[in-house]
Amino acid sequence: MRKRKLTAGHVVIVVVLIVMAMLCFYPMWYTLILSFSDRVYVDAGRVWLIPMGFNLKSYSKILEDSVFFRSMWVSIKRVVVGCSLNMLMLVMTAYPLCVPHKKFPEGRFFKWFFLVNMMFNGGLIPSYVLMRQYHLFNSFWSMILPGALPIWNMILMMNFFRNVPYELNEAATIDGANPLQILFRIYVPLCVPSLACLFLFQFVGHWNSYFDGLLYINDSAKQPLQTYIYNLNIRLDYTTMSYEEIIALAETSDKTMNAAKIIVAMVPILVVYPFIQKYFTSGMLLGAVKG
Repeated sequence: MRKRKLTAGHVVIVVVLIVMAMLCFYPMWYTLILSFSDRVYVDAGRVWLIPMGFNLKSYSKILEDSVFFRSMWVSIKRVVVGCSLNMLMLVMTAYPLCVPHKKFPEGRFFKWFFLVNMMFNGGLIPSYVLMRQYHLFNSFWSMILPGALPIWNMILMMNFFRNVPYELNEAATIDGANPLQILFRIYVPLCVPSLACLFLFQFVGHWNSYFDGLLYINDSAKQPLQTYIYNLNIRLDYTTMSYEEIIALAETSDKTMNAAKIIVAMVPILVVYPFIQKYFTSGMLLGAVKG
């Protein structure tokens, strides 16, 4: 087998890819080393590539922060409830819309309805007024219901379902299966890679969302983790602190604490992604080719 020659073009491509990878990775690396650094070096701007004055004070302080873990629990509940509702709405809406027009003529109207809704939605102010009128302020559901049906993902799911031969639907109908049985016993199992891909989108969206918690939730005890991190600020009251606490906080700052909390908040995504990554490419390509 002949070896391919290494050309100048290949070298340029490899160098560009390495540079781009480093530019993407460095912000996360910088946040990580910042969380392990001493506040003296951080405030002086001397932290660039490795931790300076290595310590774990920021992380030990997080373990003592009950508000942080309370906000994390709100985010976990939001991810579980939000993703469950999103995936249920996706498959229940996409399935009838993937049926041929001859079988479901009304489907054309609903497709245009969802498309217009996606392109020309009401915006922020109507959403705010709607939440207020339905008394959903400071409610957990104010972060769930406005995005219960992500229309763009529903369109993707509809195209994935279209890739399933409709003959399977007809055969199951002849055998006496009802639409729900056809959906959950035929379509859903055949589209697991696509569902895993869309689940990842929804998971990341719910976990990283902060603005709706900032907009609809005034009670800090009900705000999700990302909203809590957005509002982070260390307020020191030396009159109520012991000498040991003052010494410990002297080695931390708002920058090191914020960095540590961001790293901790990234852990769930880093844990979930490897299990779904194998479905990512195949899931996105499943409905991309017709034929």
